[in-house]
Amino acid sequence: MGNAELLHLTLVEVAERIRKKQLSPVELTTAVLDQIERLQPTLNAFTTLVPREDALRAARDAADEIA
Repeated sequence: MGNAELLHLTLVEVAERIRKKQLSPVELTTAVLDQIERLQPTLNAFTTLVPREDALRAARDAADEIA
């Protein structure tokens, strides 16, 4: 599943895919961060954003906890 497709899933769908190990928190976080990176220059929607590595670390911790 590509990043664009991930971003159109509902939270219920995301939770189900993570539960079934069809999607990892790291994969989802990467897709969201990539989208923010692409759109931020145009939208200017964020005043503060958690550093990418911090967000990915939290996603990896979540994946470890789920496993």
